[in-house]
Amino acid sequence: MSVVWHLHRDTFHPHGVWGKLTGGGGLVFDTIENPDTLIEPGEYNCVRDYFYRGDYPTFEIIVEGRDRLLFHAANYAYQLEGCIAPGMSRGWKDDNTPAVWQSKNAFNQYFEANTSVDEHTLVITEE
Repeated sequence: MSVVWHLHRDTFHPHGVWGKLTGGGGLVFDTIENPDTLIEPGEYNCVRDYFYRGDYPTFEIIVEGRDRLLFHAANYAYQLEGCIAPGMSRGWKDDNTPAVWQSKNAFNQYFEANTSVDEHTLVITEE
């Protein structure tokens, strides 16, 4: 059976884009992305990979013409270069920068939901 995750972007801000990531048998996470390096809406294959800066396994989102677009933990969009960071909730940093909170916890749940697969599909939509 094919595993499908859906990312729906719902809030665009100059310093971050929020969305909802759903899948994995009913899991729902908030997400943050860098507005300058967004992946175009569409359907993408994601394959098991490794996040070397964080030193943990993850999934790479395969996008033609781009490289190393990963799911990984991060709280702020400026920590991302085209990657997607899940969080347990969303909020604002003190300087009014959009953020997601408890990203490592959310990432661990996302990864745990995918431990039995080497790849999955990601469908990205937006408002």
